[in-house]
Formats: sequence, structure tokens, C-alpha cells
Amino acid sequence: MNFATTTRPLVFFPAVIAGVFLVIAPLSLATQWESSSQLKLLRIGLCFLGGIAALLSGALRRSGGATPAILWFAFIYVLAATWSRYPLQGIAYKTLFLSSLCFGIAMGLSSPTSASLRQLMKWLGGIATVAAVVTWYEYLRNPAETTRLGRLAIYGINANAVGMTAGGYLFLTSYLAINDRGIWRLLGTLGTAILILLVVATGSRAALALAVLGGSLQLVPWIRRPARFLLPVAGVTLILLVWSAQLPVEATERLTDFEKNTRAGMWQVGIKLILSQPVFGHGWLSSSGRSTGNLQNLYLQTVAESGIFGAIALVIAGMSILSTARRVYKSLSPEWAPQFWFALAIVIGLAVHGMAESALILGSTINTFLFGFGLGVLDFLSRIGTTQSRLVKTRTPEYQCVVIGHS
Repeated sequence: MNFATTTRPLVFFPAVIAGVFLVIAPLSLATQWESSSQLKLLRIGLCFLGGIAALLSGALRRSGGATPAILWFAFIYVLAATWSRYPLQGIAYKTLFLSSLCFGIAMGLSSPTSASLRQLMKWLGGIATVAAVVTWYEYLRNPAETTRLGRLAIYGINANAVGMTAGGYLFLTSYLAINDRGIWRLLGTLGTAILILLVVATGSRAALALAVLGGSLQLVPWIRRPARFLLPVAGVTLILLVWSAQLPVEATERLTDFEKNTRAGMWQVGIKLILSQPVFGHGWLSSSGRSTGNLQNLYLQTVAESGIFGAIALVIAGMSILSTARRVYKSLSPEWAPQFWFALAIVIGLAVHGMAESALILGSTINTFLFGFGLGVLDFLSRIGTTQSRLVKTRTPEYQCVVIGHS
């Protein structure tokens, strides 16, 4: 099995798994469907299947830069479950996170050219756009049934989960809207606008921050050429103006209520848990062995479960990501700038989102896959930057010899 993207990537098995996973993962959280339990099993199966495909493909062996440090952190985080109250269940649950992460990394490492990466982005971004349109249509058709307490919670999915998923989709559609052309650019613009509406409709401030970072960072390569993103920005603005009146009032008011902090209680619990077991942590936070306790903060969750060892591994991984990004930024040619800022937007956006959510390391969310995907793209660009730097160094002496010989 080979993850390398071909000229026909849409029929390639891992890309199909990734596309199906982007749809099934959020739908498996629905509480209004009788088939939700089957969807959860399908999500778990797709997650493990993607992880196995990543291992068998050998793509992870080509990783470098930030990926090894992240994988070491993931292994420590998973193994910490061995000293929890429910070690077997904890390892099984956390392995979902590891599988989804590995799958995303392998997909990010799979594109040998910018053209093949664009093909993969069209596939994933197209799925995100269709999902956004269907969700917005369902909301417009029956606002009362798709909201809870004035916040969008379609099919009974938690509003924060809906917002987090829409923010993750936004990475993909923004890339199409800004960097692609023709029909794909229009689709990306449509998807981006609707996803912004969905994020606002959920009233999730963390998801809104994720959406803002995910879109704005991808504009950086085109700051000196604003005409490039004039059309998508105008299109998004027009769609927002047309449909903004349909947004639930309670959700929009919640976004501007900065005095309300619904996370403070869980953060205090997290700090107490850390202080009670600072060295090794609690392994896995679960009261029943069937689900995990959510501290609503990625960093508190990590330290509470894996202790000082997990904290050190996470800091090293973060420093490795920053070092890799800095090296890529300095060595890469301008033609790869959109891909670099896309990967950086994912990593930074989800890292900031982790201040108010733990979902990135809990189970198998689409954002876990996307985080791995961003890391894989960043690592791939690191290899390209290193190759380009070597070519420049080898060509320079030859040029100097010619000049000396001529004189």
C-alpha cells in the first residue's frame, strides 16, 4: 500500500477513508438518530483502518521535523492509561487518538507535488462544503428542531461539537476559496461563508477563534496581492449579509458576552487533579471506564492524565513544531507558501482552540485527523525546503568557478 497521491487521487483508498471519516465522525455524535451507535462503531472502525493503513504504507517512516516529537508525546499519553483505574479501556480509547493522528500525518506526507496536494484538497474541501450546505439547509428548514437553548445543535449534536467541526471544515474550504480557481474557488467561497454562519449559530467562542485563525492565516501569502482574495472575501461577505438575519439571537449574544466563563469550574477541577498526582498523572480520567472526563482544556487534560512526563513531551513537541515551521519558512520557495500557511493555520488554530477544549486528544474527532494532516504537510514541506537549499548550495560553487575561469 502506498500513500503517494496519483493523478487519480479520488479513487485512492486512503483518500476515500479520509473523506468518509470527515462525514461520519461528527454524525456519530447525533443523539436524535437510532443509528447513532452504529455510526460510532463505523467511526471507530474508520479511525483504526486509517491508522493501520498509515502504518502499512510506510509513510510515517518518511516523517521528520516535528512529527517524531508529536508521536513520542502521543505514545506517552496513550501509555499513561496503563496506571489508570481502567487500563485496558483507557489504552483502547486513547489509541483512537493515536490512530487518527497517524492517519492524518500519513495523508499530509502523501502528496509529492503541489498539484497532487491541490487534488486532495479539492476532495476534502468539496466534502466539507457539501456537509456545510446540508447542515445550513436543515437549520433553515426547521430552526426549532435544530437548536437547543438558542444554539445550533443539529441532530442533537452538542453545539460546541458542531462549532468545532465547522471550524475544522473551514480550514479546507478557505484553502479552496483563496488558492484555487474556477468552480472549486466558488465552492470554497460558498462553503466558507456557510461554515462561518454555522459557527456563529452555535454560539461557541472557541470555535469562532478557530475559524478566524484558520481563515486569516491563510491570507498571509497574498497580502501583497489583495486582488487574489478580493472575490472570495466579497462572496463571503455577500452571503453573510443575505443570511445573517436567520441566525439565532441567543447564539450571537453569547459570542459577545465575555463575562460569562463556562469553563472555570472544570479548569479548577483539572488543577486539583494535577496537584494530587503531579508526577505520573491519573492515567485516564474516567469514572466508569466507558467514557473520558473532559476538562475543557487540552493542556490541563494532558498534565492531569500523564503528569510531568506528558507535560515535558508536549513542550518538546511544541518547540519542535515551532523550529520546523521557522526552518520551512526560511528555506521554502514562494510557490509552496499557500501550503505552508495552510498547515500552520491548522496547527496554530487547533493549539489555541485547545485552551478551551480537550477534544483534540479525546477519541477520534475530525480535528485530530486535521491536526495530523497539518503536521504531515509541514513535515513534507520541510523535506522540500531542505532539498531546495541543497540545490542552491551545490549550484553556487559551479557558478563561481565559471566566473573565475572567465576572468
